[in-house]
Amino acid sequence: MIFTILHYFLFSSAVLVYGIGLNNATIFCDSISELKLYFVKSVFTVLISTVLSWIIIQQFLIPLRITELYPLAALLVFMTISVFLETIIRITTSTVTSDFCFSFLIVLLALNESVNILDTILISLSSLLSFFCLIPVLYAVNGKINILGITERHANKKSLLLIVLAVIIIIISAGNVSWLTPGVIK
Repeated sequence: MIFTILHYFLFSSAVLVYGIGLNNATIFCDSISELKLYFVKSVFTVLISTVLSWIIIQQFLIPLRITELYPLAALLVFMTISVFLETIIRITTSTVTSDFCFSFLIVLLALNESVNILDTILISLSSLLSFFCLIPVLYAVNGKINILGITERHANKKSLLLIVLAVIIIIISAGNVSWLTPGVIK
């Protein structure tokens, strides 16, 4: 359980390794205040979608031997929940928090990589956590870039953010090099 959380939070982060939400991370790093409702909607949408999709897959698709249709089933469940929560948020706060790719790709990742429903929940939560923990790091880097005087007009700002993400990926992946692992030199 701890290994699953650490694996999808740090070692095989959904943002850094799979690239899920990479574009959103560079957009949200400008302003963290807009992130609260997006966080709440993403957590509820992803958790409810993964659990309901897992149940539908186990109860209907596997017995009927049509598991190839699980992305369609997950999409239908995800869209229903996402539209419902988006409607509630728009009515109550008049704020738009719509997002499709990031949340749906996390649902698909969790369904693809899990063995049981607990793994599905842990993978989806760890992937969300890896995204939302990366935002403050990028916010700090964005502040340093602003100090340098690089504005939005320059294409270099997004390039610098992506270079910083590449360096973070290399740092995290460096521990996986086989010659650094003890026991290889024996």
